[in-house]
Amino acid sequence: MKRQRVAYLVLAVVAILFSAPVSADDRSLEERVASLEKTFAGIKIYGSMRLSTFYSDADTGPGTDDQGLKWDLQSNSRIGATVTKDRLTGSYELGVDDDASVSTRKLFGIYDMGWGSVLVGQNNPILGNMFYSNQVFFDDLDLCGWGAIFETRLPQVKLKVKGLEIALLEDKASSALNAATGTGNSGDVDVLMPKLEVGYHIDQPRFFADVFGGAFSFKVEDVTLNSVAYGDETVNCWVAGVGGGLQLDPAYVKVQGYYAHNGKNFGIIQQDAVGAQLDASGSVVNETNVGTHLVVGSTVGTCTVEAGFGYAYSQLEDPVGAYGDDKNTCMSYYLNVVVPVYGRFFIVPEVGVLDYGDNSFGDDEEKSTWYAGAKWQIDF
Repeated sequence: MKRQRVAYLVLAVVAILFSAPVSADDRSLEERVASLEKTFAGIKIYGSMRLSTFYSDADTGPGTDDQGLKWDLQSNSRIGATVTKDRLTGSYELGVDDDASVSTRKLFGIYDMGWGSVLVGQNNPILGNMFYSNQVFFDDLDLCGWGAIFETRLPQVKLKVKGLEIALLEDKASSALNAATGTGNSGDVDVLMPKLEVGYHIDQPRFFADVFGGAFSFKVEDVTLNSVAYGDETVNCWVAGVGGGLQLDPAYVKVQGYYAHNGKNFGIIQQDAVGAQLDASGSVVNETNVGTHLVVGSTVGTCTVEAGFGYAYSQLEDPVGAYGDDKNTCMSYYLNVVVPVYGRFFIVPEVGVLDYGDNSFGDDEEKSTWYAGAKWQIDF
């Protein structure tokens, strides 16, 4: 059957090449083959299959326990293609998951101007494209939300000049603010500006460094609590951070830290963050978000051993309803080994912990998850 399919494919190609009538004006066979090579030479198809096989034991609260086994295709498995023609490059990437429908991860084009480039479309934002950690649990968590800065892929217009990147992005995180417990809430959210993000990356043989930040603002008009109108409120959001790493063959170390004002409303993913709130008088109560993580590793033979630790906290300026004014903390730590099997096939055994730390009242949440297992990945 396989040989028959190959034969049919060859016959189809021959038919295409020779289907046109032969005349003096027709291109030669060599010219036709050269044209086909030129047409398809700039197309590259790729994919990544990622399978999680993990056992986890989660304490979801005092006196509770939830054990589970995940044997599942990861949600960040993907297949895609890039097309390059002259100064233009296009990319389309699909997310492939057996538990969900196929989704568009990326769809963008890049114009190379020589001195810089412009990207238009959906891709990783600047603040969502700095992966220092290789934590593989929870579909390649990478300590994102547990000390590492991260946000999801967004439509954008981005200018890149050497190590400098400046982007204007779609907002997907603004929403009517939550009211204090026991009160109603209504308000019209008006977004009149895109999110602004800036990043500068220095890359040297022995070290790298990142400086990054962003700003965003939106208005909530006609804030109404319990049928009482309080007028308009403005929510300002910003993020700033630094990171870097050293290559100390065969070892390496990486560290990153960030500080955010209403980070959840900006779009930053952080465990237990609630974002800015409205108090009982209709005023905005801002939230502070902080995250940091440290990663160390070393090459041992053909394998790479890595350990990582992440810590983050969020804190409202004043108590609001069910939220206290203490730090709501969380942390995660892990140890793994990247074991190459063949080519771009590798396995990553890992053990680790997700610790939910203290809540906003300063009390231990008594929630944590420890896990052990492996990720299997084949890139093609």
